[in-house]
Amino acid sequence: MSAPRDDRSAPGSEVPQIDDSILLGMRSFRQPLWRALVQCALFLTIAGLGLSMVFGQPPRPDIGWPIAAVGLLAGILVPGLTTIGRRRRVELFDEGFVVHELFRTRHYRWSEVSEFGLATLLPGRGMRQTYVVYDARGDHGALVGFNRFLSGKGRSLPIGIEPADLPGNAVTVAYAMNAWRQRALDREAGRTA
Repeated sequence: MSAPRDDRSAPGSEVPQIDDSILLGMRSFRQPLWRALVQCALFLTIAGLGLSMVFGQPPRPDIGWPIAAVGLLAGILVPGLTTIGRRRRVELFDEGFVVHELFRTRHYRWSEVSEFGLATLLPGRGMRQTYVVYDARGDHGALVGFNRFLSGKGRSLPIGIEPADLPGNAVTVAYAMNAWRQRALDREAGRTA
């Protein structure tokens, strides 16, 4: 026997029943600490490569020092801003949601966005990264068109965000976003009826 279908899910996927009260209790999604540590390690690896150029044979300090400096600076700033500084997060409100990215913040009303779905970044099993995608009213431009070509939707939430207070992943985020959106749309329909 197959699991019951849920209209909030990505097309063609089967999902178990989920209690909406749990989904509606989620108010914030953020980048977890372990992702910040991975980011830091990747940038520090770049810094290490720069230092190996400085002290290698033949030494290339003219190239190595700038690479080491950029790697060290990025290894501190990017994870610090995204996780500790809470720049990569999504906050949910009755009227809509706010997407905080590293360099910009966007506000959306629930009535301005489409259903939330899932997309996969890489096809390989071990490297697969699933993230949440959606369309917003008035979306246009080359980047939106390219995103729509890749994922079927024009916008995406920051990759790697998780519920702030409960365990979960991109699937949980998509279910919660759809539950919040549906509740807002139902309230609006109730007011106009």
